[in-house]
Amino acid sequence: MYDAQELLATIDADTLPILVLFGLAMVCQTVAMVTAVRISAREQVISIPLFCTFFWFAHDVGYVVRFHEWFVTYDHWFLKCFWVGLFSAMALELVFFAQAIRYGRGEYLPQATPLQFALLVAGGAVAWIVGWEFFRRLVDDPLYQAGAALTLFVLPMAGGAQLLRRRSMVGQSVTVWAAFTAMVPLWWSVTVYYYGDGFRSWQYVTLGVVAFAMFLVVTTFMARARGTSNPSARRLERVAASAD
Repeated sequence: MYDAQELLATIDADTLPILVLFGLAMVCQTVAMVTAVRISAREQVISIPLFCTFFWFAHDVGYVVRFHEWFVTYDHWFLKCFWVGLFSAMALELVFFAQAIRYGRGEYLPQATPLQFALLVAGGAVAWIVGWEFFRRLVDDPLYQAGAALTLFVLPMAGGAQLLRRRSMVGQSVTVWAAFTAMVPLWWSVTVYYYGDGFRSWQYVTLGVVAFAMFLVVTTFMARARGTSNPSARRLERVAASAD
């Protein structure tokens, strides 16, 4: 999809705007993920859909474990900064997994024992890592700059499905969705404007437009539904209690 050295040269040529825009994107990401952790702990349900946690973790851990490649082989400031951002994301995703194991069994598989559900989640994480590594090889994404778009694209679809299935605002927050929504124009503005032709295909641009539209729909729904009473919000509590 792109040549690694050419992309790094492009980044060096436009360091300030890329650093500012990506820095803002990382702030939005951290705000969203920390808020999701807090909501999950308070309401004792999964906040970020488990599908997204699997996907994000597979992407992020693949980058983090290649420490030598970014800090020694390439030895480039941007890749080192990107590593710090993905390391913090991976750490929060491990918290998501811990919360999923603790709170998710009653919702997803109440007939399983806690150990069985924990092993299922761990096995799912391993399977996603294997799948992601194969996918990355297919798309030729040596610096992990293309795959990140998909990690954003899947959230409104999985999050919307979770809302419809639960029929409840439980585990959700306008702050989480607004922060992730803001990440989309920040990410796509850098990659489309600065990264070159590999990121200017109609498919990539359309992916960003559709992702932003989906995020706007879900975020607007959250904002309008905020504070409304919904009797079904207690449904998950009853399911979790029945599983204990």
